[in-house]
Amino acid sequence: MAKFSLDDADEDPPVAAGGDKRKRGDSPTDAFEGAGPPKARNLGGGGREREVEVEGAAGCGAEADGGISVRIDPDVLDCSICFEPLRPPLYQCQNGHVACFSCWSRLCNKCHICSHDANFARNIALEKIVESVKSSCSYSKWGCCKLVNYAQRTTHEETCLFAPSLCPIPGSGYRGFTGRWSGHFLTRHSSDGQRFVYGQPFQVKCEASVPFLVLLGEDDHLFLLLNNNMAPFGHAFSVVCLRTGDLNWKFSYKIKATSMCNPENRLQLQACVTNTKQWGGLYPVEAFLLVPYGFCNSSNLSLTVSIERYAAV
Repeated sequence: MAKFSLDDADEDPPVAAGGDKRKRGDSPTDAFEGAGPPKARNLGGGGREREVEVEGAAGCGAEADGGISVRIDPDVLDCSICFEPLRPPLYQCQNGHVACFSCWSRLCNKCHICSHDANFARNIALEKIVESVKSSCSYSKWGCCKLVNYAQRTTHEETCLFAPSLCPIPGSGYRGFTGRWSGHFLTRHSSDGQRFVYGQPFQVKCEASVPFLVLLGEDDHLFLLLNNNMAPFGHAFSVVCLRTGDLNWKFSYKIKATSMCNPENRLQLQACVTNTKQWGGLYPVEAFLLVPYGFCNSSNLSLTVSIERYAAV
């Protein structure tokens, strides 16, 4: 029996949000702003059909030797009631109407389509088809080459290394990809970010009560200068990078603090940047610069920061 892989990644990738059910006709680009990757060729004209290839293709998006190529409407792989992917066991009425088992179990032995009393029976053939379908990840154009079971596609995308990161600005809700943040910050948070050049020290000023400051690298990598108020000692500063996918670059940083009362008193930290998919309020504990309250005035902090970029070995 041939095994097929469903390639549904021709549209811009959707946000993988746990618990959100996909409805027919939903646009996967609705949750994104700004520039995205170039549109791939439209294989299905104006509909939702996508080209599928046999499982076992070499590389990302390559077609296996001797494989077959067909087109399939993804809707046929979804439950007609809840619109979630069909998962075995699958049951059907006498007229062949199929829905997922959890929905059938709530229908009280009456088909939702023909409204007749139904003696449900397993559809083994459809179960084998559903189990054989492999889908490319929605983030394939961003680097993910995995083929996953269609029914498990949403689960995979929720934890995919190439999934977008959540904008750290409270209430934003925007999800962006590594190296594509400047458009969002220029249009939505123009006063919240500070650009810098790798290897060149720059001054930052932040309010003592602000938990972080957004820093945008020249290659659009997004960094956060975190400010953890550790009463009664002082402020703990560290740097994290919001990024996903292949970590081809590594980053290190230096933070220097000078006492406002006595400029001869200085503190300095050099450490590796911590990578994270999104910042949820947790601060790095391995490396940080603890600046006593006496180094600054009551409301403002002034630091010298530099970030270095180097290729990962």
